[in-house]
Amino acid sequence: MSALRLHQLHAAGRRADQVVAWRGDQPLLWIDYHARVAALYRHLVEQPGCEWILACPDPFDFAVGLFALWHANKVALIPSSFRPGALEELSSQVDGGIIDDAAPFLGEAICPKQCPASLPNLDASQARLDLFTSGSTGEAKRVTKKLAQLDAEVSVLERVWGHRGGPIVATVPHHHIYGLLFRLLWPLSTGRAFDCETCASPEQLLDRLNRIGRAVVISSPSHLARMPDLIPLALLKNAAGTIFSSGGPLSASAAAQFHSALGEAPLEVYGSTETGGIAWRIQTDQAEDSEAWTPQLGVAVTVAEDGALTLSSPFLSDDQPLSLADAGEMLADGRFRLLGRLDRVVKIEEKRLSLSDMEERLRAHAWIKEACTVALPGRRQNVGALLVLTSAGQAQLRDHGRHAFAQQLRKYLGHWFDAVLLPRRWRYRDSLPYNERGKLVAADIIELFGEKVASHE
Repeated sequence: MSALRLHQLHAAGRRADQVVAWRGDQPLLWIDYHARVAALYRHLVEQPGCEWILACPDPFDFAVGLFALWHANKVALIPSSFRPGALEELSSQVDGGIIDDAAPFLGEAICPKQCPASLPNLDASQARLDLFTSGSTGEAKRVTKKLAQLDAEVSVLERVWGHRGGPIVATVPHHHIYGLLFRLLWPLSTGRAFDCETCASPEQLLDRLNRIGRAVVISSPSHLARMPDLIPLALLKNAAGTIFSSGGPLSASAAAQFHSALGEAPLEVYGSTETGGIAWRIQTDQAEDSEAWTPQLGVAVTVAEDGALTLSSPFLSDDQPLSLADAGEMLADGRFRLLGRLDRVVKIEEKRLSLSDMEERLRAHAWIKEACTVALPGRRQNVGALLVLTSAGQAQLRDHGRHAFAQQLRKYLGHWFDAVLLPRRWRYRDSLPYNERGKLVAADIIELFGEKVASHE
C-alpha cells in the first residue's frame, strides 16, 4: 500500500473498507473515519476563534479531531495530560475544545452509506499543533510543530523502517510527540492499522497482539525494563515485530534480555518534543560500541567546544543549527555517544558532579537494576539516590540492613567520586516513578526524600 503525505491524506483518501484502527475486536474503517473528519470539519469551520484544546483519550477520536481542526484552519492545543487540572489550566487560553470524543459535534454523519467528498489538501506550512511538555523540571513549555515538520519526519520513518511495518500496538500514549508520530501519524500515512488500546501491562500487550496478529510495538524504557520480571519474553517472539523504545535510554541489561529472547534488542529512538527524532540504536552484546547512536536520515549531529550536541535537522522549525542540553562524543564512523545532560551537572561544596555519570556507575553494580540521583535542597546541598534493586541487592539489604548496605555502595562509588559528592540519603523502590511519557521528573524524585521543591514564582 502506498504511503500518503499527511497534508494530502483526506484529499487522496483510501479504500472505503480500509481498516484504520482496532477498538477491541471491532475494525474501524476509512469510510467511517473520513466521514467523521468531514462532519467535524463542517462544524468547526463555522465556529469563531482559532485555538482549540484537543484531549481525546481514544487515538481514533484524537485523529478525527486533529485533522478536522487542521482542515478548519484551527490550531490544536494538546495538553501534557488529559487530567482535569491540566485541562483547566488551558481552558482560559483557548476558544473551544474537543474533549473526551468528537461525538457531540457529529450529528447524523457518523455512519454514512458512502464516503463523503474529499477534503482539499492541507497547507503544511500553516497547519500546526502546539504540544505542552513539562520536561525534566516540571515547568510547562509550549512547543509548536508545523504539519510540514511532522510530514517530513513521518516520511523518513517510512523510508528507514517501512520494511519493519505492520499494525501498531502501543504501551505509550498518543498525545506526546513519540506516540503521536509512531502510533498515530505514521500508520495513518502508510495505511497501517493502529490499536486504540494503550497497554498498561505486558499481559494486556500480549492479549492485543494475540487478537490483532503480529504487530509493531511502540513502547518505552519504563515499560520494557519491567517486562522480563512480569512475563516470559519468549511469548513475544512470534507475536511482536519490531519493538520501538523512546523516552530515555534502555539499560544494557534490559536490551540484552530482549536480544536473548527475541533475537534482537528493541530499536531505541533518541529525540525530544522540540527536535523530533535525532538518532537510533539497537544494543547487542556482539557489536562494538553498540551503546552509540546513529543519526537519523537527513539529520546531522556535531559536538560543540563545550561538549554539547549540536543538531541540524529537517524536523526543526527552521534550518538553523540547534544546541542541545545533552553532552556527547563523536565516533570516527559518524555515530556518537551520549554523555548525559549538561544541566545535570551540579556543584556540591564547590565540586562539580555529573548526576548522569553517577547513575551509570550505580547501574553497573550487581545489586542495582535502576538508579536515579538528585541534588537535594537545604542549607548543605547533598545527593540523594533512588534505587531499584536486583534480587541480589534485595538479599543484601535484607541480610545486612540499610546502613551497612548504603556504606558498601558509598565505598563502591568512592572509586570514582570524592567523598563529599557521595549520596547521603538513599531510597529503595520497586520501580522508579516514571510519568506517562516514560520520563523522570526531578521534582517528583525530590519529594520522595521528603523535600519540597522551592517555588520560583
